[in-house]
Amino acid sequence: MTAIPLHWSDTAHEVLSGDLNVAVAYVTPAGGAVVVSVSPLGLTDRAAGRIGFTTSLGFPRKLERILRDPRVALAYHTREHGFARPEDYVLAQGDAVVDMRPSPQRLDDVLDASDRFFGPGKSGRAWDWLLHEYRRARVYVDVDVRRMAAWPDLAAYGPQEVTGPAWPDAPAEQRAPENGTAPRVDVARLSRKIDPLPYRLLAYRGADGYPVVVPVEIVGRDHTGFRLLSPPGLLPPGGRRAGLLAHSFRPQNVGLAMMTSPAG
Repeated sequence: MTAIPLHWSDTAHEVLSGDLNVAVAYVTPAGGAVVVSVSPLGLTDRAAGRIGFTTSLGFPRKLERILRDPRVALAYHTREHGFARPEDYVLAQGDAVVDMRPSPQRLDDVLDASDRFFGPGKSGRAWDWLLHEYRRARVYVDVDVRRMAAWPDLAAYGPQEVTGPAWPDAPAEQRAPENGTAPRVDVARLSRKIDPLPYRLLAYRGADGYPVVVPVEIVGRDHTGFRLLSPPGLLPPGGRRAGLLAHSFRPQNVGLAMMTSPAG
């Protein structure tokens, strides 16, 4: 039996259709989460309860993990340089289906959608050759949305509104890695790279297996790592494998800068 598509609010639909840059999270075999930045180009099908994004074949590990465990989350966390007006933080969780060989029509649709966000693409014989891999060697990721949560503030403060299954209880604490929890990177050096990047999000695997993506502030650091501040109740207690994303971007996604600290 086919699942009934999830129907989200008009406010959420404007956000899904208009954000230039969102955070996508997927889970790792060890029970952690990785969160990266993508431009979804407003790819939504409200009637089918589906959203989507594209990615390059040059990122095989991301695709392998999504194929292995299709539970993903998309966090619509900034209105900067996009078209949506509401100041809601929207988190969509669902099951991904990877289209490894999108039809020419689907690829053309993506190019048409990109014109709205990036401006008209370069065309002509030379440009078509130079941009062939970027334009045609794309993988389409469709996400059937299972749950959508929204907060009336981009920092995810305020009352939570959930569409779909109820928000699950906090996940149990995870066992520490065999090699311990000490940082595997130079915290001070990483901090210097993150400082200029205004958007910071943390992702972890929720109790039902779907990633949760939470806006965070970095309020301190020492040799053991970063100290984070998040909205009350969104970061569960106890240790866990979580991924950090810090990024920035300018209009039309020019000058995208991204730092990720993946979980195991």
